[in-house]
Amino acid sequence: MAPAANGAAEARKRRKEIIQSQRSEGEPPVVAKTPEEPVETTTKEKKPPKKRKIDDSAKLSDDSKKKQIRYDPDVPMDKEQLAAWRREARRVRNRESAAASRQRIRNRINELEDEVGQWKTKYEQAMERLASLQQSIKADDETTTKV
Repeated sequence: MAPAANGAAEARKRRKEIIQSQRSEGEPPVVAKTPEEPVETTTKEKKPPKKRKIDDSAKLSDDSKKKQIRYDPDVPMDKEQLAAWRREARRVRNRESAAASRQRIRNRINELEDEVGQWKTKYEQAMERLASLQQSIKADDETTTKV
């Protein structure tokens, strides 16, 4: 088990180095050194990262789970700018989510108020029916006592 875990750790380390080299501008290519075979990665022309959504091949098997969306800016940035951009994007998403949540709550309150109004109407109708039945019973009792 230890050698497989070590290989996975090395693979993660290589991927991390490749990602860091792709994000940094003007630095030499990263050379991943492993005992099996050294792999040299070269950096291609810098293209600005884009917002990427999960594609069909990477969808989760369970449709009930949320799919992860990766947010990348349209222009190249250094790490601090990227972190600030992502924080701001997260704030915007959070603000929109909070507004949607408040709207759902208002909608639910309106639905419940409508339901309360319906129940009040039913209650009043039932009370009116009860009062009319009591009056008819009282009238029947008075007619039977007179006879």
